[in-house]
Order: sequence, then C-alpha cells, then structure tokens
Amino acid sequence: MRDNPTIDSTPAGGDAAATATAPCDYDVVVIGGAFAGAAAATVLRRLRPATRVLVVEDSEIFGHKVGEATVEVSAYFLLRVLGLYDHLSREHLPKHGLRYWFCDRPGCQLAEMTEIGPATTPDLPSFQLDRSRLDEHVLDLASREGADVLRPAKVTAVDLGWPANRIEIEGPGGAKRQVTARWVIDASGRHAFLARRLRLLERTERHPIAAVWQRWEGVLDLDGVSFLGADPRRSPIPRISISRRLGTNHFCGYGWWCWVIPLACGRTSIGLVYDKQLFEPAGEGDLQARYLDFVRTRPGLRELVADAVPCANDGLSYQHLPYRSRQYMGRGWALCGDAASFLDPLYSPGLDHVSISVYATVRLLESELDGALPEAELGPRIDEHNATFERAYGRWLDGLYTGKYQLLGDAELTASAFLVDTALYYLGVVGPAYRDLEALRNPP
Repeated sequence: MRDNPTIDSTPAGGDAAATATAPCDYDVVVIGGAFAGAAAATVLRRLRPATRVLVVEDSEIFGHKVGEATVEVSAYFLLRVLGLYDHLSREHLPKHGLRYWFCDRPGCQLAEMTEIGPATTPDLPSFQLDRSRLDEHVLDLASREGADVLRPAKVTAVDLGWPANRIEIEGPGGAKRQVTARWVIDASGRHAFLARRLRLLERTERHPIAAVWQRWEGVLDLDGVSFLGADPRRSPIPRISISRRLGTNHFCGYGWWCWVIPLACGRTSIGLVYDKQLFEPAGEGDLQARYLDFVRTRPGLRELVADAVPCANDGLSYQHLPYRSRQYMGRGWALCGDAASFLDPLYSPGLDHVSISVYATVRLLESELDGALPEAELGPRIDEHNATFERAYGRWLDGLYTGKYQLLGDAELTASAFLVDTALYYLGVVGPAYRDLEALRNPP
C-alpha cells in the first residue's frame, strides 16, 4: 500500500504539482468533530499553539451513540490530558466499577441472581457518559483553543498527496469549498471515511458479534427501596457501600451479555451484545422488536424495566461490531478511534482506543510539523505506528475476547476471567499510563 493514494477518482481541483509547492491553508484538517476529532484538535492546539487546525463536522447537533462508559485509561485522558474534571463532575455520572449478574433458572428473581462486583468505590476514577453532551463540550473546547470549526459541513472528497492534501468540503445549501492541508486526520467514527475509500477496512470475522440497544425511561433504581426494600434493617441482598446503579451492570448468559448504564439525564442505556454463532434473540419481528422482547422477559432485566418505557426513535443496532483498518497512518493522513478499528464493548475499551490513538497520532504530527522528524525518518516512524496498532489489535482480540462468549453463562468462569483480565489491565496498561503520560503513545 503506497503512502499517498488518491481517495477520490475525481480530484478536488487544481494542479497537484502546484498545490504541493504552495503553502497549505491548514496544517491539519480533521474529519469529524465528535470526541476523537475534537480531542485531537484540542491537544494539537495545546501542544503546538501555532498549528492551523480545521475541524469539519457533518451534524448540526450530536445525537446519541454507544460508548457511554469509560474505564481507567480513557478517564485518565479525559482528566489529565483534556482537563475535564469539572465538566465530568457536573454533567455526567461517576462510574462504580463493573458488575455482573447471572441466573441458573428461568424464573429467577433479581435478588436471587448471582452477583459479582466491587463492594467499595474504585481507587481510580471513571465515568458514565452522556456522549452527546461530551461531544458538544469537547468540540466547543477545540474551538476555544483556536481550531477552526465548520459545522454543519462534510468532506466529500480528498486527494491525498504529500506534502499537501486537497480536501473538498460541502457546507449548508450544497456550497462547496476546497482547502489544502499537510495532514488529514480521519475521526469520522464507524463511517471510516478514509479507510473505506482506501479499501483498507476489513471485518474481523473470527469474532462475529452483533449489538442492539436503546435508552429507557423509568428503569428500576438498584439502590432504591423497590429493590432493597423499605426496611433498612433488612434487605433481600447484602447492602454495600457503593452504588449498584452507578456501575456498568452486565446481565450475562451463554453467548450474550446485556449492558445497563445510567445517564445523567435520567435515562438508562440498555444494550444486548451477542455472538451470532452461539445466540440469536428469539421471537418474531425485526431485531429491534426481538431485543425489546428479550429485555422484557429475561430474568433480572424484566424487573428493571417492569415500569420502564423505551425512548421513541432511539433504537440502533450493528449486525457486525469488530473491524479494523490494515493501516492507521500514511504520509499526510492518519486514522483515530473508531475510524481505524473497533473490538468489543465488553470491558468498555472503545474510549481507551480513542485516547491512545489520538495521543499517539498528535505526538507524531507535532514532531513532524516542528521539523523534528526529517523526511528520512518519517517513513520508519509511520511504519512503527502502524505495526504497533496492528499488533495491539490482534493481541487484545485474542487475549480478551475470542471465545469469551462461551464463558458468559457461567458465573465462576466469567468471574475468574474478569479478575485476571482486570489485573493484567492494571499492571500492563493503567499503571504505565499513570506513571508516565508518554505511555499513551504506544498501544499496549
């Protein structure tokens, strides 16, 4: 794969040789203004205030998306790199760890289910996020840091060429403009603007999982009297010092699991993830109808949603979740976050990947734009960047997720895997990042 292929068969306009020798309009154009793109623009401007950055965002207002839960590395990035503690504490909820629920018979009540989870507040902070609020806040932050923001606008064509890329942008009413940039960062999420056009994107077939989800109003409070009982001296389950509701609650069965995540707006996100080789939601109708039937009839879940109502026009699904780009970067372009790859939401790793890919990309671009990375060294650095992310994807997939869904119906096996996985995550990923921010430059 060459470093500077043309993405669109119709060039954005102009003479390529002339463009390459003329000064670029921007140092960096970012495709996508949600968390990944806005974070990249923000960090670039903070580390290198002279950087001319343009963020192009298609939507007028951000809608709901999955990715509501952080874990420790993404929380570290949000707090230490972006400095969002005030926003997170005001607009989002603290996360009280991961909690798992299992049942061994169809009529099992919630209070009778096997429960696995922490009894005390985790030492390191993490959060339950309302992603639309977070995305809006970080894009506004990028603008305040000095990045130009075009919104609503979309990139319709890119002609990659080193050291100048040509980008065609369509604004309101179909008005088009062209800009040039030394670097293009694709942070368009699952749209994967560059990877799809470069034909680098491929599904991860050996891990065939799907997901369907919706937000609900009126879900049972796991810390309230409707679950714990009205008499504080007696409870159907042990009382603990932290909130069960604020945890990421996983209801598990053979081949599937369901997340239950509270949001600061009062709604609750409930999603079903399943291995298509092991499980399929039963019933009649489309996938959304079968998902609703599943949630309303499954032990534990049916009690949580007994008086709840699914939010209208909110259901979404993906028929195949994991994918990756075979390349994360070339001369003049880079992919960040979900525009590059996605694994599995079981341990909420999505924003970890966003955080690491954004920081690694920004630090490399900072060096190149500063002139600290000569042309002869750029190719090897890009090759190293691609190799480390490709290696990380395969090892995370095989180490954590491949075959894991066969265990999810068994409380003891799932608990054992959870404890080992969490211990290794703290030793190999969280610890190095907290000791040295530069560990974020290398995907573990």
